[in-house]
Amino acid sequence: MSIRSALLRLLSLAAAMMASASPGYSSDLRPARSEELTLASLDAAARLRLDEDQALVRVDFDLAPGARAEAVELILVARPKSDASGGRISVSINRGRSVVLAPRAESFEARFALYSEAVRPGTNTLNLVFEAGGEDGWILDAEASRLRVSAAPAAGYDSLSDIEAALASDYATPRRIHVDAREAGVQETAVAALTAQGLALRLGEAPILVNEPSVAELTVRAVADPAAVTPAIVMTGPSEIQLSATDSSALIAAARLFAARSMEGQERRFGAAQALSAPRLVFTETAAAPASSDLAHLAALGAPFGAEQGSRTAVVIAGADPESRAAALAVIGRAALASGSAWIYGWFGEDVQLAPANHNLLVLGPMDTMDARLIEAAPSEVRAATDAARARTPRDSHYFGSTAFAAEETRALGDVTGIAAIFDDRRGRTVALITAPEGADFARAAKRLARSTLWDGMEGRAVLWDAAAVTAFGPSTGPAFSREAVTVFLRRNDRWVALGAFSLAVLLLIAGGAVNRTASRRV
Repeated sequence: MSIRSALLRLLSLAAAMMASASPGYSSDLRPARSEELTLASLDAAARLRLDEDQALVRVDFDLAPGARAEAVELILVARPKSDASGGRISVSINRGRSVVLAPRAESFEARFALYSEAVRPGTNTLNLVFEAGGEDGWILDAEASRLRVSAAPAAGYDSLSDIEAALASDYATPRRIHVDAREAGVQETAVAALTAQGLALRLGEAPILVNEPSVAELTVRAVADPAAVTPAIVMTGPSEIQLSATDSSALIAAARLFAARSMEGQERRFGAAQALSAPRLVFTETAAAPASSDLAHLAALGAPFGAEQGSRTAVVIAGADPESRAAALAVIGRAALASGSAWIYGWFGEDVQLAPANHNLLVLGPMDTMDARLIEAAPSEVRAATDAARARTPRDSHYFGSTAFAAEETRALGDVTGIAAIFDDRRGRTVALITAPEGADFARAAKRLARSTLWDGMEGRAVLWDAAAVTAFGPSTGPAFSREAVTVFLRRNDRWVALGAFSLAVLLLIAGGAVNRTASRRV
């Protein structure tokens, strides 16, 4: 080996050691994943029309810090403005190379790859350019057109600001998040709920909360640290945030800081001093929410629970099952999106009896964990939705002899996943329930509701939803002698029905014997 080669080798080894010792983590990547978003979701304000008057359409999208794009694909759906439509459509990303289409004057759906080397972390622009040549233009379908990006997310970040940007990105954002608030003690539910709302406001959607830290892409942990001077948010690892305070009771202040203020521009510590100049964390500026007991107002505005940042709201998560708890937190996050900001002054707990009597009440959890008085106090349409849900949900029979009845196919009306209801109780407060009946999976139900368009389909005072649709129940829904009502009655009282049938059979047997003896004496 020559001296020159040896020196070059030593220099390369030194550079590698310096890179491994540096505090940055953006060079470490997780396995690539493919994500697809509609152009309408990327830019709702974009006017997707290409003609001589508007020859250029730009749609912005964000790639998370430290991520690397490996492939980009566009599914473009359009229809002609007239029979004379034609020309060429050039598609590119940023200032990269273009892909050119020359469609005929008919509706089309084109699927093609774009040049991924032009995509960079941060904001990127999808450019669609119309070259007329005398022809009419095109109307692009923003809901059907989709941009698919395959990217390797960063395995860690260098600052709180990078985490904030990653959560707000369209692609390669940390999706699976683990929240650990056990050290908050009696404030555990409140800290976890506020953390979930803060995550939702940054993500623009309900978070995917996982119970296993090993599968999480980001961890938010509440830690009571006697050395902490004031409540703060501290970055303790490449993909770990710590909500820090001197003791467990003070951790609620750190959670409120996380849910109320943006970490944009912050390095590795964000405390009360920095929060004074930090912008408010909001999703959208919403109008004042009316005090209305209607699920549509809850879905659209978080009303009335988000009013005054939840100052008159009590949230109860019933049931200790970790999966159900994570799903309930996702719903609470989705409700914060509707409100536009977190409910930082709300009351959060697990026992409805401890909730302030003058607060509006939002209760989440399986129906068998809820206070039965809440269901009993609900109006008729709420009970109609509950009975319909139970009729559609398979339930094991109490008797081994009822195998045929237990195995009866009950899914003809669709798989029931859950019930949402809202009403005013006798105390004058608004009560909302997000639940699932016996035999249904509340965790699956709540996650589906929180992370789909089913949320926007809620209306009226009670709804029943499955994996695909929402069914509203009004005051006249579910007559007392409907097929579903009879089915519910039989399923809920199968022991007594079986006992009654057995008693009737015995009575008929005795009566038959008596009749036979009377007939024999007459003969």
